[in-house]
Amino acid sequence: MPAIVRLLAVPAVGGYYCEDLAALQSRPMPIPDRYAAPAVTPGFRRVREVAEAVSVGLALDDGRVAWGDCVAVAYCGKAGRWPVFRAAEGVATLRTVVAPALEGQPLTAFRPLAEAVEGLTESVVEERPVKAPKGQQGGLSRRDLLTGRFARAEGAESPGVERVMVTRSLHTAVRYGVSQALLGAAALARGLTMAEVIADEWGLPAPSEPVPIHAQSGGDRYANVDKMIARRVASLPHALVDDIPEQLGSDGSKLVQYARWVKERIQALAGADYRPTIHLDVHGTLGQIFDNNLGKVLGALYALESAVKPYPLRVECPVMLASREAQIDAMRTLRDYVRARGLQVQLVADEWANTLDDIRAFVDAQAADMIQIKMPDLGSVHNAVDAVLACKQGGVGAFLGGSCAETDLSARMSVHVALATRPDILMAKPGMGVDEAVMLTQNEMGRALAEMAHRCAAQ
Repeated sequence: MPAIVRLLAVPAVGGYYCEDLAALQSRPMPIPDRYAAPAVTPGFRRVREVAEAVSVGLALDDGRVAWGDCVAVAYCGKAGRWPVFRAAEGVATLRTVVAPALEGQPLTAFRPLAEAVEGLTESVVEERPVKAPKGQQGGLSRRDLLTGRFARAEGAESPGVERVMVTRSLHTAVRYGVSQALLGAAALARGLTMAEVIADEWGLPAPSEPVPIHAQSGGDRYANVDKMIARRVASLPHALVDDIPEQLGSDGSKLVQYARWVKERIQALAGADYRPTIHLDVHGTLGQIFDNNLGKVLGALYALESAVKPYPLRVECPVMLASREAQIDAMRTLRDYVRARGLQVQLVADEWANTLDDIRAFVDAQAADMIQIKMPDLGSVHNAVDAVLACKQGGVGAFLGGSCAETDLSARMSVHVALATRPDILMAKPGMGVDEAVMLTQNEMGRALAEMAHRCAAQ
């Protein structure tokens, strides 16, 4: 069995951008303005930034190198997610914390090594608001601190902020990328696909069938739908919402019009045998425009379902509350309303379902019909495997997702997780161009299945 002799770390880039969703939902902002506009979410430098990544390679003693990509999601720093991932910080963590833990380790199996990396910690300096003495007036409000209203020089301590040394887990992006490399190394060592390694280590059936693909349109909500229909994806169009007045309207009517247009476009371009699910991710904006009045949100869901009939409908993150507990309670209540009204729309959880523990909490509460398992948010790949299996065991739909900000390497790896675990749908990624992401995902799936079928026939 080969051993890891060296860890390589190279700055890289993701397939899209990181964007400050809080800033975008506070006011409409044309794309050209986003590159220079100041952010409101801590960790962002500007509203839109190129997604940073780090390619991490594990050099084996037989001369081969297995690679993974450390990368986070596009909407970092919200709903309990980790802040924006910085390549320089990632490289430093990989060299000072991860390399000493992995170099010299034999590749006996993927899962134990991934779990070990998941448990690593590092000491870092964090900035925290200083609590004013009780009764003290003035100073900076929490809103001032979060919105960055008071600019400071780099390296200087902000007024009302203290710098504290803390011990924490490694950034989810680091855990995600290193575990990809470990999975790839285990596959190289055993002469198998990554899907076969997962199936073997978790005792799952051998992969044999493709997984339905879900595509995301990004801001190009019309032309990209045509691409999705032409490629006959199983689920579409996701439909980014980052301009509430233009894409939703004050009462949700513009979203209903768009949903009806998607239905009519499917009917115009495809035959009767093509019946995709219309899947809309609204990033909590239905709750935002209706002040989280779940009765009014239910009315919007009814209008959307009526607009897309006869196609099935899923709505992702209809509301977004301030904590996991509040989110679960609101989603469960809204799901009860949907059932009582006799609607067929499926509710998809995303926000606050960031970790394996979070996902299990949503499953246990039956707070969603489907959960998006956003792979970079879960850290190590083995958590995503367990999350899909937890959803299936709990009778909740599993959407193996991720982010447009990911890379070609992380996208290919996610295909193997899907083939082994059999979620209901798999997100095509990275990027927002549709064609490239669907091509990459679909072709990797076909190649992996062909390789596995060849190996099975030769035995």
